[in-house]
Amino acid sequence: MLTLDEARAAIRAEVTPAATTQTVPLSQAHGRFTAQELRALVDNPAFDNSAMDGYAVRAAELVAAGFALPLRGECRCGDAPGRLAAGTTMRIFTGAPMPEGADTVVIQEDVKLEGDTVIFPQTAQPGSHIRRRGEDFRQGDVLYQPGRRLSAYDLALLSAAGVAQIPVYVPARVLVVATGDELVAPGTPLRPGQIYESNRLATLLLLRELGVDAVDGGTVRDEPAALRELLKSSVNFDFVITSGGASVGDHDLVKQVFAEIGQIKFWKVKIKPGKPIAFGRVGNRTHFFALPGNPVSSLVTFKLFVEPALIAWYHGVPHLPELTATATNDFRRHPGRTELLRARLFTENGKLMATALRGQGSHMLKPFRETNGFIRVAEESAGFKQGGTVTVVPLNTDF
Repeated sequence: MLTLDEARAAIRAEVTPAATTQTVPLSQAHGRFTAQELRALVDNPAFDNSAMDGYAVRAAELVAAGFALPLRGECRCGDAPGRLAAGTTMRIFTGAPMPEGADTVVIQEDVKLEGDTVIFPQTAQPGSHIRRRGEDFRQGDVLYQPGRRLSAYDLALLSAAGVAQIPVYVPARVLVVATGDELVAPGTPLRPGQIYESNRLATLLLLRELGVDAVDGGTVRDEPAALRELLKSSVNFDFVITSGGASVGDHDLVKQVFAEIGQIKFWKVKIKPGKPIAFGRVGNRTHFFALPGNPVSSLVTFKLFVEPALIAWYHGVPHLPELTATATNDFRRHPGRTELLRARLFTENGKLMATALRGQGSHMLKPFRETNGFIRVAEESAGFKQGGTVTVVPLNTDF
């Protein structure tokens, strides 16, 4: 049985990255993964400009002029000011181009106006308050490598760099299916032995957050023929994700049918929750995940295994962010598996704190109301005490 880290490495080694690309306008690239190097088309700043509202001068002239210069003109954003006349100063505003010959800006709060004469402080420093051309980036600089998922901040940078079209990888096609005779849709009256299905909806929504073309395959009964038909049709997808049927019971058929049609790369991982997970391939294209049926196990294994596999498919570099926090309560257990405890992360007096939530059973969804991260308990650990240091995996920045 593989450890958590071994399973993640095995998946990454097995993923066949995307090959098909498309070019989209900058405005449609949010959340997409870059397919080529992206280089700056212009310098930034595009020209020397003022960092403050003030007065542009030649520093060498200040001493000779007794720190008093006649005011000649002004320069605003969008102006082309030309050359600063010798022995004069020019009013300038933040972001405006520096007039040719000027090498210093003195901020407006430090000067006095006497008619058309500007009186400067003797403490004025040469070269002050100027943004130099290209000090942020130069034309031709590589801004992003392939596999970068573009955020709103990234797109702002690319816009400033003059990039209007972005080569990206096409969205992965992913089929999502829930398996089980006991599953019915919410809103349907429950008969004895039936439960409402929730894994499929959560998986579809998580996939769509990753910019994936997620297809709802509905629910499939625990019948070998139906499962075989499902897997045979999966060759039209880059990924197929099922929930349920991956364990060892007589009616847990997904793994059994999967072994007939595809190749299982591993089955079972030394984690809690989520031990019964299968990963493999069907044909040359399709990556297959059989996630556990318990709702919490399904959600946790999606985060640990499916999400990084998709990032790798997009040529990205998946990683599981980990931080150090202080535990606010005790947790004891028998060692043997890496455990991901649902936790509430928060800051207190500048320190990151972590509370292991009540109700850690893999069937218990209610704690997700407060969950914004996991506490990662190493497989050899027997737990932790209140006030001890723990490793946490944040799910968002809501702490």
